[in-house]
Amino acid sequence: MNREFLHKITLLGCLFLLITSSSGTDNGFQTPEQYAQIVQEHFANEEWEAGKELLEEGLQKYPNVSDLEWLMGKYWFHEKNYDQSRYHLVKAIDDNYNNVNAKHLLVDVEDITENYSSAICYVNELLEVNPYWRGLWRRKIELYRKQNNDVEADRLLKRINQIYPNDTILRKDYIYSMEVGYQQMKKGGNRKEAIERLTELIKVSPQNEEYYLDIINLHLQEGNREAALGWSSNGLAAIPGSGALIVKRTSILSELARYPEALAFIREQMKRNNSPAIRRMYNDLLMEAARAEKQRDPYVLYGMAYEGGNKNKEALDYLLNTSVTRGYTDDALFYIREAKKQYGNNDKGILYKEYMLYRQMNEDDLAYSTLKKMYEMYPDDYDITLAMSAQHMKKAEKLMELGLYAEALPHVLFVSQKHVDNDVNGAAWEKALSCYINMKRYNEALATLDTITLHFPDYENGTLKRAFILDKMDKTEEALQLYLSAIEQSDEDMRIFYVIGYEELAVPYIKKCMEAGATKKAYEEAIKLVSLNPSSDLGLRYAINSSGLLGKYDEFEKYTAQGINYYPEEPFYQAKRATVLERDKRYEASLEFLKPILNKYPSNKEIIGAFSQSSEYRALQLTKAKEPEKALAVLDTALLYDSQNKSLKYTKGVVYEANRQADSAYYYQKYYEPSIMEYRSFQRHLSGLRSMMLKNEIALTYLRARYGEEDIITSVATAEYTRKGQKNSYTGRLNYAGRSGSASDSMEAEEQTPGGVGIQVQGEWTHHFSPKWSTTVNAAFATKYFPDITADVAVRHYLKNDWEIGAHVGYRRVAAYTKRYEWNDEFFTGGTGDNGYLFTGWNESKTNLLTVGGELAKTIEVVRLNTKIDMHFFNSNFYYNAQIGAKYFPANDGKTNINAMASIGSAPETAVLDYALPGSFSHTNTMVGLGGQYMVSPNITIGLMGTWNTYYNQTNTVRGSSPFNPIESISTRYKNLYNIYAQVYISF
Repeated sequence: MNREFLHKITLLGCLFLLITSSSGTDNGFQTPEQYAQIVQEHFANEEWEAGKELLEEGLQKYPNVSDLEWLMGKYWFHEKNYDQSRYHLVKAIDDNYNNVNAKHLLVDVEDITENYSSAICYVNELLEVNPYWRGLWRRKIELYRKQNNDVEADRLLKRINQIYPNDTILRKDYIYSMEVGYQQMKKGGNRKEAIERLTELIKVSPQNEEYYLDIINLHLQEGNREAALGWSSNGLAAIPGSGALIVKRTSILSELARYPEALAFIREQMKRNNSPAIRRMYNDLLMEAARAEKQRDPYVLYGMAYEGGNKNKEALDYLLNTSVTRGYTDDALFYIREAKKQYGNNDKGILYKEYMLYRQMNEDDLAYSTLKKMYEMYPDDYDITLAMSAQHMKKAEKLMELGLYAEALPHVLFVSQKHVDNDVNGAAWEKALSCYINMKRYNEALATLDTITLHFPDYENGTLKRAFILDKMDKTEEALQLYLSAIEQSDEDMRIFYVIGYEELAVPYIKKCMEAGATKKAYEEAIKLVSLNPSSDLGLRYAINSSGLLGKYDEFEKYTAQGINYYPEEPFYQAKRATVLERDKRYEASLEFLKPILNKYPSNKEIIGAFSQSSEYRALQLTKAKEPEKALAVLDTALLYDSQNKSLKYTKGVVYEANRQADSAYYYQKYYEPSIMEYRSFQRHLSGLRSMMLKNEIALTYLRARYGEEDIITSVATAEYTRKGQKNSYTGRLNYAGRSGSASDSMEAEEQTPGGVGIQVQGEWTHHFSPKWSTTVNAAFATKYFPDITADVAVRHYLKNDWEIGAHVGYRRVAAYTKRYEWNDEFFTGGTGDNGYLFTGWNESKTNLLTVGGELAKTIEVVRLNTKIDMHFFNSNFYYNAQIGAKYFPANDGKTNINAMASIGSAPETAVLDYALPGSFSHTNTMVGLGGQYMVSPNITIGLMGTWNTYYNQTNTVRGSSPFNPIESISTRYKNLYNIYAQVYISF
C-alpha cells in the first residue's frame, strides 16, 4: 500500500516538474505560423543559432509542420550540411506537397550534391505550379548541361527561345549554345555540320566578324574556294571596311593568282579602310602581280589581240566572260557594248551577263532594269523569273523597312503569283500578309492567311496571326475564342504557347473594357484568363479590381488569396488583403497586417495607399467611439509615410473638429480639394470652423409672447457673454422681464401675476472631462417673475456612433400669486348692491421646485434627434413634462439649422419657468415650436423661433353682498400663448 502511494507521489512530482519546465520555456507562441515568422526574422538578421533554438522548440510542439521543417532545412543548408537539409526539406514536402520554398531549396541541395536528376525532378514539380517561370526553365537547362546531356539542353533551349522570342537573355544563351556546338564540331573534324551551324549563327548574329572568318576557313579546308570568296563578300556587305575580311578575301584571290581582281578589290576597299596594313598588302600584291605577269595572262594576250583588230567571237567571248568573272567592271562594260554591236541588243546571254555585272557592282537599279527587260522578252524562262522574283523580294524588303507597305505590296504579290519556288512563294505570301496587316486592310489579310494555310498546311503561326488580325478588327472576343479552341486541341508544349498568346490579347482587352465602364465584361474575361493561367499577374489584378467594383466580395477575397499564393511578396496583393479586412470593418487588423509590409517596402505607393486608407477608416471609427486621441495617433503614424496625403489631413481635421479643437480642425481641413458641386458647402463648413475658433461670444435674445384671446404682450430680453475654451466654457447671463398687470383695485384684471419689472443674473460653467463626458453647472438669482433661486447640474455621456445620453437635476424657488379682495363700503354703496368686494392687490407665496430628468440624443449625418423628460416635485406632488425635438443642419457650417420641437406634460417645460412665462401644474400643458438659425458670417449668427403653448388658466374672484359672507369663485379655461424668440450671436 505504501509502495503504491509513493509511486503515485513520484508520478505527480514528475508531472509537476514537466509542466513548470514547459511553462518556463514557453515563448508565448501559440501557432506554428508565429514560430515561423520569428525564426525567419532571426535568419534574416543572420541570427542562425537563435533561430535554430526557437525552431527546435516549435518542432517539438508541432512536429512535421511543413514551414517549420523548411526553415530547419534552410538552417542546415546555411551550415552546408546538405544531408540534414535534404532530410528536413523532404519532410516539409511530405507535409505540404505545394511548399514552393522547400522545393526551391531542394533544387539547390541536389545541384550542389550533384544529384542532377533529382534536381530536375524538383524543377519539373515547380513548373507544374508555375509553367511560365523563365528562370526555372533556364535552371533546368543548366542542370541538363551539368548532367552532360547537351542534346536535351539544346532542344529545350531552342524550344523555350521560340516561346519567348523577345527574351534577350534566352537569345544570348541560344547563341552561346550554337557557338559551343560548332566549336566542338570543328574540333571533331565535322566541318560540314560546323558550316551549317555557322550559317545559322550568322543569320542570328550577322555582325559577328569571327563567324565569317571561321566559315571562310572551313570552306577553304573543304577546298571550296569560291564559297569562301562568297562568304567574304557577304561578310563585307554586312561589316563594310572589315580589315580581317579584306585581308582574307585578298589572300584567297592571291592564292588563285587572280591578281588584277585582287588589286581592283583592294583599291576599292581602301576607300573605306586605308590602314597601313592594307596599304602594305596592296604594295606586296602589286609585286606578286608583277611577277605573275611574266607568265603572260591569256586575258592580257586576248586583250592585245582584240585591240590589234582580231575581234573574232572567241576573243570577245573570252574577254567578256573573264572580265565579268574577275570583276573588271570597266572592261566588262566595254566588252558588253562590243558584244551588243556584234550580237544585237536583245541577245539573252549578253543581257544576263550585263545583269550579273550590275549586281556585282551593287547597281541595283541598273540590274533591275536589265532583268526587267529580259523578263519582258522571256517571261517563261525559269532562271529569269526566279531572279526577277528575288529582285521584287529585295525591293519589297527595303520598302517595308521604310514602312512603305502599300508600295511593297505589288512586289510581293508579283512573286506570290509566279510559283517559281515553294520557299520563295511562302515568304512572299507572308510578306503580303504583313503588308495587309500594317495597311489595316484586315479582310485582305484574313484572305491571304487562308491562302497560306491552304497551300502550306504545316504553317505554325496561323492561329497566332488570325487571332492578331481579329483583334485588330475589334473582334477580340472571336480572337480569344480561337485561342481557346486551339488550347483545347493542343499538346502541353503548344498549350503554353497558345496561353501566352491568349494572355497578350486578353490583358489589353480587359483594360479596354475597364476604361469603357464595361466592368462585368472585364470581370468575365479576367476570370477566363486566370482559369487558363492561374499565375497571371495582370489577370489576377483585373479579376480583383473588377470583382471589387461589382461588389463580388467573395471573389475579390478569393483572387486576392490566389495572388498572395503566387506572389507572396507583391505589394499589390498585400494591399488588397488589407481591403478585405477593411470590408469587414477590421481596420485595426488591417493596420497590423500592413505595418511589417510597410517597414519592408517603405516607399511602395500601393502599400502606403492601403495603409493610409485603413488609417483613415480606423481614425473615423475611433472618432465615433469618442476616442479622438487614439484617432490622431493613428493618423500621425500614417502621415509619417504619406505626408502629402490630403485626405489624411482632412480626416485629421475632422477628428480635431469632433474634439472641439476648431483651430487645428480648420488648419487640416483646408487641404481638402472639393469638387465644383461641393465647393460652396465646403467653404461654408470652413466658415463654421472659423466661427468655432472665436473664443468670445455675445448673445442677445428677445422673447415676445402674446395671448391668443387678448392683446396682452409679455416680453423677456436676455444678454449673455461666453468665453469658450477646449475643455471649459464660462457664461454670464442677464435676463430682464417686464409685465403689464394690475397692481391696485381693478375688477377687470384677467392676469395671474402683478405687473412690474424682474431681473435675473445667471452664471454657467461647462466642462469636458474627456471626449466621452461633460458637465454643465449653472446658478441664478432673480428679483421678480423669474425663480428667486435657480441651480442646475447636468451630466452628458457621448457614446459610440453619435449617441448621447444625459441626466440633470435642478432646483428652483418659484413664486405664486393670488388676487387679494377686501370689503369696501363705498364700492358696495356705489354699485348695484350685489357686490362689495374690491381687488386690492396680490398675495405672493414661495415654493420649492425640484427637477430630475434625462435626455437621449442621436445624430444621423445632418439631423440631430433628441428626446427629454423632466420630473418635477412641487408642493409634495409629482409632475412631468416630455419633449421631443429635431434639428436639421442644411448648410454644413455647424450652426445654420432648422429646429422643430414639441412637448406635453402635467407641468410646463422648464424654459417656461425660466423665462417667467405663464403655465400651470396638474393640468395638461402642450407646446409645439418651429424655428432656426442662420450663420450670416463667421462672426454673426441670427435665429428666429416660434412656439405655441396651450395651458390651463385659473382665475380666482371674490364677490358678495355682506362682509361676513364672501363668495369665492374660480373660473378655469385653456389659453393659447404664442412666443417669438429673436436671437443674435456675435462671435469675436
